Amino acid sequence: MAISIKQQIQAANKNLAALFKAGDMKSVASCYSKNSKFMPPNSKSIKSKKAIQEFWENTAALGVAALSLRTGQVEKLGTTAIETGVATLKDKDGVTLDQADYVVVWKLENKAWKLHWDIFNSNTA
Repeated sequence: MAISIKQQIQAANKNLAALFKAGDMKSVASCYSKNSKFMPPNSKSIKSKKAIQEFWENTAALGVAALSLRTGQVEKLGTTAIETGVATLKDKDGVTLDQADYVVVWKLENKAWKLHWDIFNSNTA
């Protein structure tokens, strides 16, 4: 039985979260497509893997130790998938620092789903 697109995206998110927790931000950046666009709140768009890596390094330096991604909906359109979900960022003690709604447009590259356009907003006032 083939796994669904939602299960594939959930697996990719689980991998990204594990890489982040391990502190391997270069590998986190490799989860993004070659022409990705990362759009964090209160920032200009980030368009290179090196800059994406630096964003996640800075996020960890601010005390974020773990990231979890809870997929809501996924819609597949050929080699593109659109996902909505909720991200939770926690410190080393497991305290929630922030939650954010997100939308990711995924692209299938070399038989792997990669984050292509990634945008999120904080739900913490």
